[in-house]
Amino acid sequence: MKLPNWVYRLSEKVLMDSIKYPTILGEAYHDIVKYYDEVLKEYGIDTVVHEVPRDYLRKNLPESMNPDKPRYILLAKVGYGDRVLQFNGHYDIVAPGCGWKVTDPFTPKRIDNKIYGRGASDMKGGIAAIIATLAYLASKEPPDHVVEAAIVPDEEIGGITGTGYLVRELKSNPDWVIIAEPSGLDTIWIGHKGAVWAEVYVKGKQVHGSTPWKGVNAFEKMIYLAKYIIENIKPIIESRESTYDYGEPEAKKPTITLGGKLTAPGSINIVPGIVGFSIDRRLIVEENVEEAEKELINYIYKASKEVKADIELKIVSRLQPAFTDPNTELVRRVVESASIIIGTKPRKVVCMGGLDLHYYTEKGIYAISYGPGDPDQAHMADEYIEITSVHRAIDIYVDISRKAFK
Repeated sequence: MKLPNWVYRLSEKVLMDSIKYPTILGEAYHDIVKYYDEVLKEYGIDTVVHEVPRDYLRKNLPESMNPDKPRYILLAKVGYGDRVLQFNGHYDIVAPGCGWKVTDPFTPKRIDNKIYGRGASDMKGGIAAIIATLAYLASKEPPDHVVEAAIVPDEEIGGITGTGYLVRELKSNPDWVIIAEPSGLDTIWIGHKGAVWAEVYVKGKQVHGSTPWKGVNAFEKMIYLAKYIIENIKPIIESRESTYDYGEPEAKKPTITLGGKLTAPGSINIVPGIVGFSIDRRLIVEENVEEAEKELINYIYKASKEVKADIELKIVSRLQPAFTDPNTELVRRVVESASIIIGTKPRKVVCMGGLDLHYYTEKGIYAISYGPGDPDQAHMADEYIEITSVHRAIDIYVDISRKAFK
């Protein structure tokens, strides 16, 4: 399928323009949403902008995530009817980091078939494809169902003030959702792993380093505790295996990782009285957060009794796994359209990282992630997206939009 050239040129312009906005933790959010809104309105598309209430932001975001900066959700739609196909894209990005050589992170640069800049792949390229798709559909006879764009903030910090607010508070309830994350057009993410994050604090008795016999060394207790977890608990958790494809054989198993974050206040000349370490427990889609959290708590306290360690355990974050059955009509429709456009059937894979999918699937909404770009480019220096990937994504999105719910 070949669309008019103006559709592809529009996507390139939108992508180049949007990279210029440094949309990190509330910065330039108003400006980029205003830009997207103006572009969509130029093509006669109905739009509405929702500002997330400030009290909701302060309740759900820590100070480090700039809760006093306003957040905006842009909704746009074409077509009519009761059935809704929603395309979702997040406009926030991660910080540029260092090591950029091709261009400044916020000065987009086109070289041959690539556009460089922070957010090019993750995921302003996907948003550009969504906007161009709606613009094309608006130029034709409107479909007999609604095709909607949901352009949201804060996916990079968990999404609760973006897609989370959209689904839970604004009660967005589409029939199908395609999040235009950079899965690559040869891969459909039918879900993502879940997570339970915890911090364990091991308590001892702090004394002067010259008289260690008068104290209890919390660090030594922590080593025994961690050793017990690694030798006795980790093998149990990681003996399980999912029945689905995660892209890599090792990813089919749940995991438990210790020590990503360490806490040890004090100085060299003391016997430490308290030390802490983190636990990152990743869930396969057959698991759920509630059961995994309960199991983890039981295991850790059992381990502490075995090694006679006095501990405090805090659960600091939870992420429910997301999953949409690969045999659903949504997935079959995406496979069919992709096969027509790119000549191959995309793999149906569970994403190893976290996405906004779970906000939809926890409500029983069919949702997948499928979009242009290379997932390995996300968060990298000299991030880029191939222009032809954006063009083919538009072709596929248009084909899906025309045939949805038929």
